[in-house]
Parts: sequence; structure tokens; C-alpha cells
Amino acid sequence: MPRHQLIVLLIALLMPLSMAALPSALAQTPLPVVLNIGVLDSPDSPTARGVWLAIQEAAARGTPSLPDGRPFLLKPITISRPPSSLDEVRQSLDAMLSASVVAIFGPDNGTLAEESSAALATAGVPVFLSTAAQNAPTGDLIFRGQALDQLQAQALISALQEQLVGKTAIFVRHRPTGSGAAEAFAEVARANGLIVRGGLVVEKDLTDPAVASNAAARLLAERPQVIFADGAPLQIASLYLALRERAYAGLFITPSAADRAFTEALPINLRDNIYGVTGWSYTAQTTESLSFTRNYTTTFGAVPNAISAAAYDSTFLLIEAISRGGTAPASLAAALRSLPPRRGVQGRLDPSAIDGAISSNVSIFVTSRFGVPSVLVAYAAPEPQPATATPTLRRGQRTATPTRTPAQTLTPSITFTPSITFTPSLTFTPSATRTPTNTPVPTNTPDGVILTVIGQSVNVRTGPGRAYPVIGQLRRNAQIKLIGASPDYTWFVFNFNQQVAWITSQANLVSLFGDPRSLPVIEPPPLPTATFTPSPTLTFTPQPLPDLVMLNAVLSPPIPQPGQPFTLTVTVQNQGQGNAGEFAVATSFLPGNVYSAAIVPGLPAGQITNVNLTATVSGTGVETIAIVLDLNKQVDEGPSGEANNEPLFAYRVDVPYAAQGTIQIAPSTSVDLFGGMQDITYSGTDLTPINDATFGLLAGLQLSQIHHNLLTPAVINSTAPIPQAALPPNTLIGIYTAEGKRGVLRVASYNGPNMVLEFYIYQ
Repeated sequence: MPRHQLIVLLIALLMPLSMAALPSALAQTPLPVVLNIGVLDSPDSPTARGVWLAIQEAAARGTPSLPDGRPFLLKPITISRPPSSLDEVRQSLDAMLSASVVAIFGPDNGTLAEESSAALATAGVPVFLSTAAQNAPTGDLIFRGQALDQLQAQALISALQEQLVGKTAIFVRHRPTGSGAAEAFAEVARANGLIVRGGLVVEKDLTDPAVASNAAARLLAERPQVIFADGAPLQIASLYLALRERAYAGLFITPSAADRAFTEALPINLRDNIYGVTGWSYTAQTTESLSFTRNYTTTFGAVPNAISAAAYDSTFLLIEAISRGGTAPASLAAALRSLPPRRGVQGRLDPSAIDGAISSNVSIFVTSRFGVPSVLVAYAAPEPQPATATPTLRRGQRTATPTRTPAQTLTPSITFTPSITFTPSLTFTPSATRTPTNTPVPTNTPDGVILTVIGQSVNVRTGPGRAYPVIGQLRRNAQIKLIGASPDYTWFVFNFNQQVAWITSQANLVSLFGDPRSLPVIEPPPLPTATFTPSPTLTFTPQPLPDLVMLNAVLSPPIPQPGQPFTLTVTVQNQGQGNAGEFAVATSFLPGNVYSAAIVPGLPAGQITNVNLTATVSGTGVETIAIVLDLNKQVDEGPSGEANNEPLFAYRVDVPYAAQGTIQIAPSTSVDLFGGMQDITYSGTDLTPINDATFGLLAGLQLSQIHHNLLTPAVINSTAPIPQAALPPNTLIGIYTAEGKRGVLRVASYNGPNMVLEFYIYQ
């Protein structure tokens, strides 16, 4: 097997030593110690991305140093493509150990992690595994970043006990890509008295329709009512399609449903009601999860999964352990195990746990109509409590929520404490003082009487009472404008999908803004008769549906400035065959989540309209937001039409430049970038800030990702020279000029002995 070519990612984040302890701003900061970290996967793998993002954010939070006080920087080393065999893992390990890595992450593939147990366990440095594979290696230098398959299976069986009792189950594992979750499910299910007839292990590629069809036929020959599938998202998605083509309508459970790749491989009408278990879901709503998901999505243009979250959490623990224990493997591992528990993206983390199991957080979910994991119940590792503490279920999502306490079916050595879960919703939550009005431009005061749903959901009926048929539902936080009331003001009238509809006034379900007595009284329609039978000559003709899409979105000005108002003009088209009634277009601008919305009174089929969303934000940033085309779900567009109602829009908010240009610096030359004082000098071998200017390398970033507020003193605080060898073309350097202005330098090229620099200095 040919040896993998190592790709040393130029994403080392220089974390300069703070100058606070030095007597003069001109004192020289020691050059940081470079510490290599090996990642046994490709640069765009979930683990590599989680590691990279953690290093990036750690650099912005502070300056890490070794126990002797020297600053250090981390430099990940990856391989050109994911390893596919034990030989490739061994070859990559040898190459990384030759590069003196202080720790190793990966591989992501659970099966390969199990097969590589001996090689990983004898690597001689701490190894962090983000996969849930149960049979991956253990040892004093092994740390598991995600809850293991056995633990996840226990939580799953406990949560879905009522759905599984009395049903016949079967499992399937795609051996090249599975982690062993299927076998763990079968073992725990049988231990809890459930019926598991057997399992199927597939070696071939399930994305081949013929292979998937054959596997589906073999599974269905056992007449299962529950199928648990373990494997890579695309492999299991192909199998699920084959099962549905053969009319399988039973319960389908797979950890892969937590991954967007699985969802996007399915047609929209097959994405819902798929159950799964994961160590972390991107729909988690803790502060740590929201920040991680946002930064990951903005940086990589992808949705993170449990593996990337585990790698991210583990990297922060590694950085702190290096600061405490140094880099010698034994002392580093001891420092890791001595770290106190803390909260991470996945929940509570405990590096001291037995067998290096850092996380015991598990979420049980079911997919929504759009394939989004909706958490039913989340289990978390317990805070230190008396051993007799009994866990309780704090919140579920729907009738499938279990009634048993999770501890009843879990191993006695582990006590679960379910954490509060979040029910994902496609409805934005408007600020209480920023409600869409009936004019094209949003204002701070609602016009008329506005009803807000505060319960989980509220039925919409054809008349004021339960005797009238239900024609729809409004979800929590939906807002509607009322147009009338019943004579006793206990029911209200509004427009719903282009028809008059009624909604209750129950205080535990809805709240009102405005005086309901100002609404006109509307007489209720006749009660429906219970004996009504449709005429056999009547036929149902589907009504043409509207379909709202965003054609374009333009900012004015193109790069908004903090503290200055700007407008986003959204061009919306109704590309459907039916007319759209009133709907709201809204978004929350970043940074700061500044809510803005506008009401469109209606849009006929085929027509186009422009909607202006105006806001002012206080910070700078490179951001991506979702523009919601039908905020309150007032327009019935059908499943395919609803799927395109949240297009993404990327933009940058920044301070204007005071100066920018390109300069060529000869050796032994100093340059004034802006303001009158010289800022940098180039010796031919080093680039040095002078006259109180400071540097900070911006490794791993592109110029389009830089903004004013990114250039903080925590990142840019070094007066030390940077060797030319560390400044290849395209290197970015943050700078505070001699006058204190923030800016960025880009090494464009070298012209003989001269350095060619691009400079951008902020106002």
C-alpha cells in the first residue's frame, strides 16, 4: 500500500505571549513553540474541521502557554484522504509520530477505529476518538469524545420502550462504514425483553441500487416491524429508499438520520418520522451549541455532526491539559484526567471518567417533515450527586415521548440525568417589540390586534368551538393579525390559507396585543351536521398551490457599517400555480440577532415583488442568515413549496478602510502604512513591527473572512519579528499600526529579495 502523502495544513494559530508582564512595549515576545497534532483523516473530515475550529477560537480567547511559561501554537497535520484500511492507518501513524505529534485525533470511520485498536493503543501519545464505536481501543492514553454505542443504545431503548414493546425488530450493519451501533442495539434490546430476530451485515456498497434492493428484500423476508440500521449516511439512505420502494411502513431507526447528508439523499416526502440516536444534534439550543453550529456553518459552509462536536470539545480539553501538564505523553494524559468537569458543546464533559469516556451525553430524536432531527429526550451525564438520585424526564416533544424514567433500563454503573430538550421549529421567534405590520416596512408597534401562540400548538377551526372541523394548526411563536371576534370574545377570526378561520382565546395557549373589543363581531357559521355524506358524484380536484421562492437579495450599502442603517432588498417570486395570500418575510441580522420583517399583502401566481428589510447592527462580522419567506406559515405551498422557504444569505459587516494598496519592500527598508509614522521594517529575513506597532499571524483565514472586530488585542499583541520562512505567499498578518489603527497585511509574493505586501488599514 503506498504511503499517504501528509498535508500539513497551514492553519497553525500563533498565540503570542501577552506583553502585560513586560516592562516595555518594545520588549520582544518569545517565539511560540510549535506543537503538531495528527488527524487521521482528510482536511475536510468532521474531526479535522472540529479540531481546526477549536484551535481558531482558542487563539481568540487567550494565550496558551506551557508549564514553563513559553507560549505554544498548535499545528494540525492531516492526510490527503480518509484511510480505508489498517495498513493505511499504520502508515499514517508512523508518519505523524515521525513529525513528533503530541496527540492524535481520529479516524472518523468506526469500523476502521475498531480494526486499528492495537495500532492506536500503542501509538505512545494521547489519542482522541470522536466516533461512537464501542469496540475501539481503550487504555491510559485513549480518550473517547462521544458517548459510546452501548450507552446510546441504552438511552434509545429506554426512550422508545413503548414503541418497541411487542414488535419484532431486526438490525443491519454496513460493515465498512458502521460503528457497531446495530449490534449494541440488538444486545440492549434483547436484555430488555424485546424481540430481535437477527441481523444482516452488508459488505458491499449500498449506494448501488441492486445491492440495496437485495438487502431490503432479505430484511423484509423476516417481516420486521422495526429496523435499526448502522452505517454511513449515504449508505443507509440508499437502503431506506429500497425499503420504502418495497412498501416497508414500520419503524426505522438509524444514527445516520442526525447527519444532513442522510436527509438530503432522500426525497422531501420520505424525510419525516425516522428515529435516531446521537451524541449531539445540530438542533441543540444551548449557548455552546448555538455558537459552535453558527461558527462551523459560517466557516465551512456545512452542518456539523456529532463527530465534529466531539473533536471540538476534545481539542479545548487538550489545549488546557498541555498548559497544565506539558507534552510528555504520560504527564499530558494525567493532566487531561485531572481536569474538572465542565460544559462543552455536547453538554457536561468529564475527562476523569472511567476508560476516558469524556462525554456521556445522548439525544433521542425523530425527523420532522423536512428531515430535521427533533429531539424527543436528551440524556446527560449527571452532575456530582448522591448515588440514589433519580433522573426525571424534563421535556419531550410529541406523544412518542417516553413515560418511563431513563434510569430504569440503563446499566447500574451509569445514572442518566435527562437535560432539557428543544423542539425545533421552522417559525422564527420575533422580538416582542419587533412585530410585522400590515405595511411593507416593519415598525416597532403592531397595527391592530395581534395574537401570538404561546402553547406548543393551537388548532385552527372553521368555527368558534370544538364542534367545528380542524383545518390546520399554528405552532408556538406564530403571530397573526385578527380581523374579528365571536359575540362573547372567546374566539377570534383571521385569514388562514386564503379562507376565514377561527382560533381560541384560551390564555394558556395564546396571548393578545391590542384591544380585542375593538374587533368587529362576526356571527359563527352553521354547525356541521354529523350525518353529512358526500354525494357519490362529487370528485376532489386538487387546488393549485402557490410556491414562494427568493430570486435575489441585495444589500444597500453592499458592505454595511456598524451603527449605520442598511437595507436588504429581497426579490420574491410566486412560481406556483395558485395565488398567495398575505405572508410575512423576516430575518434576524447578525451580529446581534437584530430582527426585521415586512408584510406582503399577497402575491398572484407568477408575479414578483421586492421586500425591504431594514436594520442597524452594532458589531462587525462575516455572517450567514436565513431569510424566511413565510414567517407564520400562512401560505399553503405543499411539501415541495415549503422546503424552499428559508434561503441563506451571506454578507459582511465591517468598518471602512482608511487606506489600502500594494507595496514592495526591499531588505533593510521601513514603511509607513498610514498616519505618518513608520509601522514595519523588513530585514530580508524577518518582518518586524516598529514604533509600538504589533503583529498577530492570522493562520487558516482568508481575506474575505477578516473584519474589524476580529482583530482584537488578544490576537494582535506581538512585537516579535516574524521569520520570512513563516511568511509564504497568501499569509495574512493582523496589525495595529504605530497610530493604533487596526489592519491586515497579505503577503502577495516575492520579487527577488523584495517582499510584496497588500495592506488594508481600517478607519
